[in-house]
Amino acid sequence: MIETISYQELKGNDKQIVDEKFENLIAELKETYNAEILSNESDDEGELYTKIAELKIKFETILDYIKYCLRYGADLDVVSPTKLKISGNEMGNTILYIIDFFKKFAKKYGVAFNVYVKNEIDADINALKEGVYDEDDIYLMESEEGLLKIKTVFEGDGKSEEIIIKKILASLNPDIVVNKVITKSMDESKGIFSGLVAIEMFCKPFDIVEVAYKFLPVAISFENADIELDISELQDIGNDLGGAVFELTHAAANMNKK
Repeated sequence: MIETISYQELKGNDKQIVDEKFENLIAELKETYNAEILSNESDDEGELYTKIAELKIKFETILDYIKYCLRYGADLDVVSPTKLKISGNEMGNTILYIIDFFKKFAKKYGVAFNVYVKNEIDADINALKEGVYDEDDIYLMESEEGLLKIKTVFEGDGKSEEIIIKKILASLNPDIVVNKVITKSMDESKGIFSGLVAIEMFCKPFDIVEVAYKFLPVAISFENADIELDISELQDIGNDLGGAVFELTHAAANMNKK
C-alpha cells in the first residue's frame, strides 16, 4: 500500500468553466481512487482564476501509483511506506508500462524526448564487450551501493557500431555504471550500423525510470529478484513522471499552435 498526499491545480480565465472542470476531476478521483479531500481552495486575485485541492490517495500497487502519476501529472508527497519491497518482475512490468505509455504519446502527438548527444565519450569498446567489472565489483555495487542490475536493449542507427555505442553511453546519466555492451546488426546493406545495442548496467531505480521514458528502449529486464525503494525514491519517481508528461504535453500544445 502506497499512501500519498496529492495536489491538483486548475487555472483559467473563466471561473465557471474552471469550477466545473475541477469538480469533475475531483469526482473522478473520488470514484476511481476513493480520494479523500483534505483541503479545497480557490484564488481569483491574479490574472487567472485558480482552484487547488489537497487529497489523500492510496494505491495498492506501484503500477497503480505510476498510472495515476502519468494520467494526472500529479504533484505529490509520499506519506508511507518508508520502504517498499517489490519483485523484479513487478518492477519490470511497471517499467514496460511507462515505455508503452510514452511510445503511444509520441505516436499520437508526434513529440518525445530528444536524448541525442553530440559530444562522444572516451570508452574502450573492446573492454565493454568483454565486461568491465568482475564478480567482486558487481557484488559490492549490488549489496553495498544498492544498485540494480539491469539489461536494457536500445535501437541504434549510425555511421558505425562504435559511434552508436559511444553516443548512447554519453546520453546516460553519469551515475549509471555500464558493465557490458553487446550489439547486433540488423542491416549492413548500406555500410552503416543499424541494429540493437544491449547494455548491462547498474543503477538506482530513478535512473532506469528516466531511461525508460527518454530512450524508449525495446526491452528491459531486472536481474534482482527483489527490489527495495525508499520513500524519497517513490516520491521522486512519481513527480518526475508527472513533470515529464507535463513537458511533453506543453510541447505538443505549442506544435499545434504553429
